[in-house]
Amino acid sequence: MRKLTLAACLCLLVPKAHAASKYFDWITQYKQPNMHLGQLALHPYYQLTEMYDSNIYLVPRDQPNGVTVGGGHRESWVTKNDLGLEVELPWRRLHKLNLGYDVVFENYTTQPSINDAINQSAHADYAYSGAYGLTFKAGDRFINTNDQAFSELISRNKRWSNRGYTSLDYNPEGGRFAGGVDGFQQNDKYLNDVFASVLNRYEQEVGFNVGYKVQPKTKAYASYHRGVIHYSVPTPVGSFDKNSRSHSIGLGVTGSLAPKVEGTVEGGYMYREYDIAAVNATSRIKHLPTVATSVTYAPDPYTTVKLDLARYPEETIDPANQFYIANDAVLDVRHRFPRKFKAGIKLAFSVDKYENNQAGGPQAIRRDDLYQTGAWIEYDIQQWVYTGIAYLYRQRNSTNTGFFNFEDNQVAWNATLKF
Repeated sequence: MRKLTLAACLCLLVPKAHAASKYFDWITQYKQPNMHLGQLALHPYYQLTEMYDSNIYLVPRDQPNGVTVGGGHRESWVTKNDLGLEVELPWRRLHKLNLGYDVVFENYTTQPSINDAINQSAHADYAYSGAYGLTFKAGDRFINTNDQAFSELISRNKRWSNRGYTSLDYNPEGGRFAGGVDGFQQNDKYLNDVFASVLNRYEQEVGFNVGYKVQPKTKAYASYHRGVIHYSVPTPVGSFDKNSRSHSIGLGVTGSLAPKVEGTVEGGYMYREYDIAAVNATSRIKHLPTVATSVTYAPDPYTTVKLDLARYPEETIDPANQFYIANDAVLDVRHRFPRKFKAGIKLAFSVDKYENNQAGGPQAIRRDDLYQTGAWIEYDIQQWVYTGIAYLYRQRNSTNTGFFNFEDNQVAWNATLKF
């Protein structure tokens, strides 16, 4: 049934190309405005999205015996109005400043008093490109949103997050050796008291990398980072202290990996030490292999195939666990067709594995398998205005208890103005 729904949506969107072009003739007479104030470039945008969501709370369906699980299965029509502005200011060929602000108004037809939201984000990024291959970057990113921040969470919760970063890199054009230093601090704060007690924290990381160019556009490198995670509220009763310090190393290759293939392939290791052990008789020391790989294959100017692989520790709200290991694989394929059409598909598979028995539930170690598939198609009415539809299916199967299982279908239409 899901396949038939997707096929029907795609057929509705893809009329004959000349017919679609004729339908939008009244728009094509307008040209894209050039918005500049001196060297300052302004890029405003607006997107309207109408979406049907079959399971807005990401919970299992109610049981045949009348038991309601996770607050109840609910569907809803969702309207999103996304308005934003990006600003670019280059000067003296060496400096560049990017500023941006985005606000999204979400309106639900189901229980709007608890689901309607206003999500905001802002960023400021500065870059300097100097002599001898020196580059310096610094910036800050802020969000104030209702979302599921990571794969364990199913409920949308009001939170804000602020991340400041900086880096200094040496990468001479004709030289073989390269290197750099970098660091960041991120603060996360939830407004809900329950989530605040287990997720409010700051993270700090600082480190360096050294590299050698095996080819003019290919670099092999090694990196080291020192990290700290500190929770800013007292540990709740029945939970374990999750403050930690870590040492991370990475070995990888980045740049041009093969003909028509670019990206980064990295494997690493993290040594993480907690203030106390999560469960009696277990060690405070954790040895965690990591993966951070992103590779893009472009067989022609119209097609890109991107593969992302990742393995990393993620924070958790489970009182018996200080973290879980997220293992992600994502395949993203995009193609631009003649006559202003472009389309794509996205497949994702994730495995979340916990270390200890789940708190307050079956005495077994929890593992979640997450599946996601989606497709989209867009039509460019003009370079600055386009419309499209998208379909997304998500599913989670937990080996521990059916309480964490869910299925979700989303079908969306959008129209975008972007200058």
